[in-house]
Amino acid sequence: MSLISKALCLLILALISANVSARAILITAPATNSPLINEFISALRTALPQDEVAVSSATAPDADTADVIITLGSDMLNWRLQSPLQTPSIAIYVNSHALPPQPLPAYLHVVLANPKPLRQLRLAKHLLPRLQTAGLLYADNQLALKDEWAQALAASGLQQRSATVKRPDTPTRELLRVLEQSDALIGIDAPTIYNADNLKAILLTSYSRNKVLIGPSAPFIEAGSLSTTYSTAEDMARSVALLLQQGELKSGTSYPAFFSVLSNAQVARSLGLPIPDDVKLSRELTELEQAP
Repeated sequence: MSLISKALCLLILALISANVSARAILITAPATNSPLINEFISALRTALPQDEVAVSSATAPDADTADVIITLGSDMLNWRLQSPLQTPSIAIYVNSHALPPQPLPAYLHVVLANPKPLRQLRLAKHLLPRLQTAGLLYADNQLALKDEWAQALAASGLQQRSATVKRPDTPTRELLRVLEQSDALIGIDAPTIYNADNLKAILLTSYSRNKVLIGPSAPFIEAGSLSTTYSTAEDMARSVALLLQQGELKSGTSYPAFFSVLSNAQVARSLGLPIPDDVKLSRELTELEQAP
């Protein structure tokens, strides 16, 4: 057989293999269009060029022929939970506080939108080398989240000073107690505490005592939080692609494997801290997670 014939055979085999392994992926998104959704869809198609990626914004999408269903946001996750289909599914852009009752159905895996706790604590240690004690405020119904953060704190070698906020609309008393006993405040996925109504008071109280706020998410950076990890639409798409490439989906939850860092240089400067290098921080944190 000539070299040309061999090359043609290899090409044909590759094309047949690609067609056999191609999946029909259905993305179900909210009816309202957004740049974030469009960026995710485009990035997923780039990450999975061999697959057929379709999109539906209907409230009851036709998903009978899909090999994999990807839901964006809590509304589409609720639709998926009410559907009788057993199609393997990945739910994204859902925060831990909005998770459905456990255990999750066997067909469902949720990639959480809020930052991974251990990742946040490692970021805090990079930014504040003398950090020894982390302060956390919990809502009174967050037992599972408390356990997760306790494990992350133990893994990072940090001590915890925490308080449960009984009245989320007035968290000042608990905040002051935590700030007095800790080196920095770590914002968690507690929307009854970390919201637009409380944020100004939390930031002013923290910075008046020379304590920074890490997290709880990217939207808080412009408002005055020092830094956070988060996943862009491309990060999320690459994380979903990685899950699909690893084989059979397992029921449960995880955090995006790919992420970025976003910091507020003005806050760092005002507190006399080095200006964070977000790209370098992201690379160093990734190396820590990939280390054996």
